[in-house]
Amino acid sequence: NVGVRFNQGITRRDRLALGFNFQKRNSETSQLYGFRDSGDGSGLSTDLGWTHNFGARRINMLRWTFSRNRNQSLPYFAYGQDIAGALGISGTSRDPINFGPPNLNFTNFGGLSDASPSLRRDQATGVSDGVTLVHGKHTVTFGGEYRRSQQNSRTDQNGRGTFTFTGLATSGFDSRGLPLADTGFDFADFLLGLPQSSSVRFGSANTYFRGSSYSAYVQDDWRIRANLTINGGLRYEYWTPLREKYGKIANLDIAPGFTGVAAVTPGDAGPYTGAFTDALIDPDRNNFSPRIGVAWRPLPKHHLQIRAGYGIYYNGTIYGQIATRLASQPPFASTSTLNTSVTRVLTLENGFDPAVTTKITNTYAVNRGYRLGYAQTWNFSIQQELPHSLVMEAGYLATKGTRLDIQRLPNRAPPGSPLTAEQRRLIGNAVGVTFDSSEGNSIYHAGQLRLTRRFRHGVSMNALYTFSKSIDNASTFGGGGAVVAQNDKDLASERGLSTFDRRHTLNLFYMLTSPFGQRGSPWRLHGWAGRAVEDWTLSGGMTWMSGPPLTARVL
Repeated sequence: NVGVRFNQGITRRDRLALGFNFQKRNSETSQLYGFRDSGDGSGLSTDLGWTHNFGARRINMLRWTFSRNRNQSLPYFAYGQDIAGALGISGTSRDPINFGPPNLNFTNFGGLSDASPSLRRDQATGVSDGVTLVHGKHTVTFGGEYRRSQQNSRTDQNGRGTFTFTGLATSGFDSRGLPLADTGFDFADFLLGLPQSSSVRFGSANTYFRGSSYSAYVQDDWRIRANLTINGGLRYEYWTPLREKYGKIANLDIAPGFTGVAAVTPGDAGPYTGAFTDALIDPDRNNFSPRIGVAWRPLPKHHLQIRAGYGIYYNGTIYGQIATRLASQPPFASTSTLNTSVTRVLTLENGFDPAVTTKITNTYAVNRGYRLGYAQTWNFSIQQELPHSLVMEAGYLATKGTRLDIQRLPNRAPPGSPLTAEQRRLIGNAVGVTFDSSEGNSIYHAGQLRLTRRFRHGVSMNALYTFSKSIDNASTFGGGGAVVAQNDKDLASERGLSTFDRRHTLNLFYMLTSPFGQRGSPWRLHGWAGRAVEDWTLSGGMTWMSGPPLTARVL
């Protein structure tokens, strides 16, 4: 890492600041079976700022920024032997960078997996301007920013394909075709070469996404009295959904009730909902973020302090994740998700070849009316100074997530025999589709108690206890590839404890300095012995927490 910064006064009212940072990195990552994947990258960022002082109470700052970041990951098997081809496994990528064995997933054993090759080059340019005005008891700041971003990548997310073995092929079945309990073994299925499901995705590796963001804000720091301050503000943000420079992205136009789907590309008009934008999702322009904070010392001659605050925060970065998943879709890529059936038994040889009757092989779609998720946070705390340099603080913190990502499998077969699942799909000419929509929500409440000992006589300490509970039907912004609703017809059943919920957490941090070199210390040493042991510091921390909830799943 190299960083340089220059500051230069031009006139009595003007000052320039120039910053430059460069980073170069490389790494090796060891997989479960010892395969070593290599990675390398570099980053460059620079900024130029001009500050103009109109007077003692008016300041303007204009700033320009530029950044570029490059990351590359190369799997252990890349450019080596075409293992899948040598084994007679068809339907995988024939690009030498994707050579290697397919990924294997088991129910009872660790999987065989390797990283996917990727090369990503992100670039962003922005300009912002901010003004600060001081008028009486008010300090007002306002301004805006424009950013232009590029996201250029080359990757095949699943070019070698993935087989999943669950024990279905070696199970016994009842008269309804349902597996009998305590029968079947996943590793036995693997030895027979009979997976329950398979997935593959490759092609359209080079993508060039473009997007812009706009923001404006105003904030007032109002010192009403010496013991009371209110800070209020409003921010507006607009992110354009990312578009691919050459139009190499695809979404699905979905009929009401998920009774039919049709693939659409930029500029197409879908048969069910009409024309699509170049980004294939509609923009969201209603992103206003109010914020307010209060600090109050009710007894001016005492050290009791009360603080409270509220704010809204939007997740505009999700557009990058959505665009990446829309890019690796037909007709620009080969992709499929298949389950074995009595009419078409999946094997290692044919597991990645879609059925001839399956016309729609897109495996991911996003609601064209997708709206950005946001979090509302509010807090309240009371702080009191105690004797012996101690500070006690009790507080309440809450966060409510709205329009979080819910991922569903609307074309999953209804309950019944897994051997006929492919024939029972609601949409018979399409494979399993992960559908992303912004209809999730969450709520988090926490009570906190903090005791702090300020640095005194070489000792400082901080202890924080949190009692909390979090409930949701989607535990993350942007969701996750493996986290989907258990029942597409009953999303209400998804609501429960968050995956990260921990009822009790206690954090303890401490710092001790050597007393042998401190002035006034009864243990102070003089001469060479004192110099040898002075200024030593011992610091550390401990965390105790209760465990998170466990959700049992049938794979």
